[in-house]
Amino acid sequence: MHDLISLENIVIVDRVKDWREAIEKAVRPLVINAYVEERYIQGIIDNTLEYGPYYVLAPNIAMPHARPEQGVLQKQIGILLLRQPIKFSEEGYDVRLIITLAATDNKSHLEALRSLSGLLEDDDYVSKIISAQNEEEIYHLFQV
Repeated sequence: MHDLISLENIVIVDRVKDWREAIEKAVRPLVINAYVEERYIQGIIDNTLEYGPYYVLAPNIAMPHARPEQGVLQKQIGILLLRQPIKFSEEGYDVRLIITLAATDNKSHLEALRSLSGLLEDDDYVSKIISAQNEEEIYHLFQV
């Protein structure tokens, strides 16, 4: 897991106006650091409009992603922590932790999901991430 997460791709913000801005802020570091192309942001937004927010997995947790051919350059994970939660749909969960997956193929996508889901099933672990004071603290929590 530690090879999939870089400190430079972790962001904490107080709030966003909507789910689209959340996607933009979550993916932007991956664009800046050349893990995905700019079009990956729109790919996630387009997929959400077509299929709904299928990536909202549980209270507080969303793992948005698009297909590798929608702009992935290198395998990586971006993390956005929102101090104020948002909803990706009216009836959906409040979300504060947005983990963006950039996988170069379907196999690595599934491996990353499996590793992350094991960690995120632990409510205490998720609480530690959500209450992190800075990006470094989040980074260290994912170094398992």
